[in-house]
Amino acid sequence: MEAWRKSEMVAKLNTLNFAGKTVFVFGHCNATGEMIDYLAQISVHVTAILDNNEAKIGNAYKEVPIVEPAHILKFSNCMVLIANRFCEQMTEQLHNLGYKGEIVKVLEYNFFAECTPERIRKGTDILKKIRVLYPERHLVICPHNSLGDVYWAMSFLPSYTAKPCVVAVNSEGCHQVAEMFGQKSITVSNEEMDELTQAVISNKEQNCIVAHHDKVHTDSAIEYLNSHFISFIDFYKYRVFGLDESAEPVLPSCNLPFENTVGILQGKTLIISPYAKSVILLPNEFWLNVISEYKSKEFMVCTSVIGSEEPLEGTIPVSFPLNQAVKAVEYAGYFIGIRSGLCDVINSAVCNKTVVFPDCIYSTTKMKVADFFALPGWNFLNLKPI
Repeated sequence: MEAWRKSEMVAKLNTLNFAGKTVFVFGHCNATGEMIDYLAQISVHVTAILDNNEAKIGNAYKEVPIVEPAHILKFSNCMVLIANRFCEQMTEQLHNLGYKGEIVKVLEYNFFAECTPERIRKGTDILKKIRVLYPERHLVICPHNSLGDVYWAMSFLPSYTAKPCVVAVNSEGCHQVAEMFGQKSITVSNEEMDELTQAVISNKEQNCIVAHHDKVHTDSAIEYLNSHFISFIDFYKYRVFGLDESAEPVLPSCNLPFENTVGILQGKTLIISPYAKSVILLPNEFWLNVISEYKSKEFMVCTSVIGSEEPLEGTIPVSFPLNQAVKAVEYAGYFIGIRSGLCDVINSAVCNKTVVFPDCIYSTTKMKVADFFALPGWNFLNLKPI
């Protein structure tokens, strides 16, 4: 979960009065886990996680059971917390079930739904400025701060168009990923990105594509996955860019050399990556066992950290710009990470790479996370999440 979204969520939760309430959350996802963790810190107990996915019902997150939505009707004086882009549909479902209690929208995910003339005007102004700077280039909009999405968009971009492009992103990390492929990029704020995306779609802008597996289609990606089996990578190939089977992803050509400021051992270092924004985290015990195993083999063990992230106990923190990531893990020799955007960024690295998937269902589909986010050529593990 992105830091700014978590801050927004915490701020909203701190305004609520939980006294005497039976608290539920709706939708089992990474944001739900973060919310349950924070509520535990402020001594608020969550009774259950409501979820529509039959494959998830009966499981639990840190002993909080996952149940069908109708389960809430057995309780009184309830509060339902929703940190999900399907908030409106979830609210309607609860009302249709006969639930009359409190429902709180904790996060605003679907900015695109707030499409107003003013936002379109602002987005059009941003678009004009980009066109002045890059009048002949094909505009590629990557609307989310999501490293994996930008990586695969850049991988298939040459098959989509031979025109020179400029890529609009909304974070320094995504800017670096675009640079890895030699693409010119421009960085805008989160709000500007939403306004730009709205303007481009509303105005039917030519010489432009919104290159994302979901946002351009609002919720159609999940709807499509409910009836089709297709991987995350192939979604970009076939659904985002409309390419055929002959299209092959290109590898990043502009990886920068690794500046070994920490002094890791070449070929004898394990870099672990235990953090992710969009998947359920793994038990700490798993990582401690990995650390112990590799240390017993006289490996140096490092935790890849960004910003305020803490290294796991017994490891050395290591940070590197994303455009050095491929060379960093190749220098180290070994990498084990939870499935995240960093795995996509280092996909082309030649080293011993293992991706660890939480053994659970992806979103509201019936697909396992490991099936949708598969990385061909990697070693992989499936583990029960916390």
